[in-house]
Amino acid sequence: MKLIRDILTGIDGQTYDNIRVGIAAALVTAIGAIITQLVKGQPVDLLAFGGAVAAILGAGGFGIGQKAHTEPGGEP
Repeated sequence: MKLIRDILTGIDGQTYDNIRVGIAAALVTAIGAIITQLVKGQPVDLLAFGGAVAAILGAGGFGIGQKAHTEPGGEP
């Protein structure tokens, strides 16, 4: 449980970061959608899945980078 809290919280380790939580929720949703398609026997477009995951991680990384300026000990 500590690993998950460390991933989803900011520098202080106590406050949940809305960007990190949003990234995790979006990734779980995308993976759940792929699993649902597989279970139903529908075709899966892995190229679209990869593009969606790349967009989620890219936008999330940008958001975390922008927010780093507002956190204590963040980059100037």
